[in-house]
Amino acid sequence: MRNVAVLMMAALFALVACNNEKETPAGQTYKLVRKGDGVKGKPGEYLVMEMLFKDGKDSVWNDTKKNDLPVVMQVFDSAQLLTADGVMQVLQSLTKGDSAVFSVSAKNLFEKTWGQAVPPNVDTTSLFTFHVSLTKILSEQDFPAFRDEYQAKQMAKMEKEKEEQRAKDNKLLDDYLAGKNIQTITTPSGLRYVITQAGKGPTATDGDEASIHYAGFNLRGECFDTSIEAVAKEQGRYDSARAYNPYKVVVGSSPLIEGWQEALKLMNKGSKMTVYIPSGLAYGPQPRSAEIGEHEILMFDMEMVDLKPAKK
Repeated sequence: MRNVAVLMMAALFALVACNNEKETPAGQTYKLVRKGDGVKGKPGEYLVMEMLFKDGKDSVWNDTKKNDLPVVMQVFDSAQLLTADGVMQVLQSLTKGDSAVFSVSAKNLFEKTWGQAVPPNVDTTSLFTFHVSLTKILSEQDFPAFRDEYQAKQMAKMEKEKEEQRAKDNKLLDDYLAGKNIQTITTPSGLRYVITQAGKGPTATDGDEASIHYAGFNLRGECFDTSIEAVAKEQGRYDSARAYNPYKVVVGSSPLIEGWQEALKLMNKGSKMTVYIPSGLAYGPQPRSAEIGEHEILMFDMEMVDLKPAKK
């Protein structure tokens, strides 16, 4: 009898596990690890979800709880749901309080779900694993208040992070400049600069066309770009296919980092300047190259070779 009971319990657990395994019309399988109250969102309403997903190497790509950034999506209508990919069908199938786990290949995730190419460093056959919980369903009437409150929280968080990073940058620059006994002028934004050669005439203003020779470095002394052929050869960055000419920009409108836009307005024709740009006025948390990592402070030697006033 005891063996029979054990077998019955095993069969019961297998049945429960089987009932928790689901599959969407697109063929994406998922497992419900917790069932909610069964309330589904209606077309036009909004689903608020906590989500964590990892790649095949167990590296976390996103954790909404850690980042305080839930995933929000509007409930699909029947036509949208029918043509959606497997991942979206899983998310749309959840009811309030549900938690689910599923895995999807990198190829399907990037190409079908996100509509982009798989990054070169990601194996197309590797699996990404998602852990998702549907925490709220918002009506169309309630969503604007939720959105506004959330955006205000995010803005406050971003401002706090910006201030913290600004303090770190200032400390790094203070130590760097003190160690090299360099005296700079500091602007209200935190930009530091030294005029190494005076120019002539008015300083640059919005709309002026400036021709700039430059060499860019990080604080480790690594050159990442230059318009000067001699510097490129000296720094091991010479490119025979490149024309080494002054860089022409329109002050105030060319797509330049904030630090450059501000620096240009401190210069006039013939002037030379070394400028130290905090990361918040450069590329911020976005790495750009081996020399420009996250929150990289940049240093530029700049010469305003020519300055043409804005056409009126």
